[in-house]
Amino acid sequence: MEYVKQHGISVFLMPSGMLGTLLSLVDVLPLFSNTAWGQNYNLAFLKKHMGATFEKHPHPRQATINPDDVHSGDFLALSKIRGRWGGFETLEKWVTGAFAGHTAVCLKDDLGNLWVGESGHENEKGEEINAVIPWDDWWELTLKDESNPQVALLPLHPEVRVRFNNTAAWEYARKMSGKPYGYHNMIFSWIDTVADNYPPPLDAHLVISVMSMWTRVHPAYAANMWNEVLNKRLGTEDLDLYGILAETEKCGITFDQLLTIPEQDEWVYSNGQSTTCVALILAMYKEAGVFGPVSNSIQVTEFTIRDAYMLKIFEDNQTRLPRWCSSGDNKVSFCQILGEYQMELPGYNTLDPYANMNEKLSFLTSTL
Repeated sequence: MEYVKQHGISVFLMPSGMLGTLLSLVDVLPLFSNTAWGQNYNLAFLKKHMGATFEKHPHPRQATINPDDVHSGDFLALSKIRGRWGGFETLEKWVTGAFAGHTAVCLKDDLGNLWVGESGHENEKGEEINAVIPWDDWWELTLKDESNPQVALLPLHPEVRVRFNNTAAWEYARKMSGKPYGYHNMIFSWIDTVADNYPPPLDAHLVISVMSMWTRVHPAYAANMWNEVLNKRLGTEDLDLYGILAETEKCGITFDQLLTIPEQDEWVYSNGQSTTCVALILAMYKEAGVFGPVSNSIQVTEFTIRDAYMLKIFEDNQTRLPRWCSSGDNKVSFCQILGEYQMELPGYNTLDPYANMNEKLSFLTSTL
């Protein structure tokens, strides 16, 4: 009630009318269909809303990979385009601006065996966890994946690879193995500004409305997805959504400002440290020394997949790519190893890492 007294009641206008809005919602459902029809819907959605081209290869790619040419720290970008995960990733791409929806990282052990580190790996119980699995097992699962993943290997630049501390990377991977996927910070990594991160018609008012409704329908889910996260930003514990709104008012900030407060890598949640698929990789990069002198000034949980592949840490010379991934129609300095469509990564390998990258100033600095 205090929130309403201060900010009034939000009224959401429907430019298409009630019927048009309902039809638009129904229009989203085919994105999750595990059929050719559903795949075409995903492609059409991304072409319309993101300008993706999905140039089709004459022959679908499935590289015969030589593990000797793959190194610790090499980045895997995946784009799934059908079924449950295809639909989810399509919406995630639209919201975050990324042209990939999942990531993993390569690791070599002391014997030269190739492994894959991944957050979001589904275990035998159906739980999504952090895991390190042999390359052959990961590749077999990927080839069998019904979501039709398009997969690219992004090799680290040779100069970056030289400073990659493999021992530190493995120590971090083992420490995080078995921990749950980072749902706590998944939906907040892309919100850095009060208004500029939301694709129309989304905005912070709609976010709070959805949170409020979902809290009533499924309070346990709400606690896992955002209550604990927002408590961290306020420096409080165990407040429900309505208690969070009241505390936000006491701090003299608005809810949309609260959402922009950067996630901190050292925050530990009730079920452990929280990392999404891309945060797991970038946290490993921090431990391994990839970011050099700015390592301690980067919060990797604030990065989206787009932020990650734009980092200027990857190979930039096409002639150094392995022979099995370089082909005549390759126009980029990464290897597409699977898929029927040419993967696009706009802005790939263009931004040098810098302190406080992808963050904004915390509004609580002067109030807590």
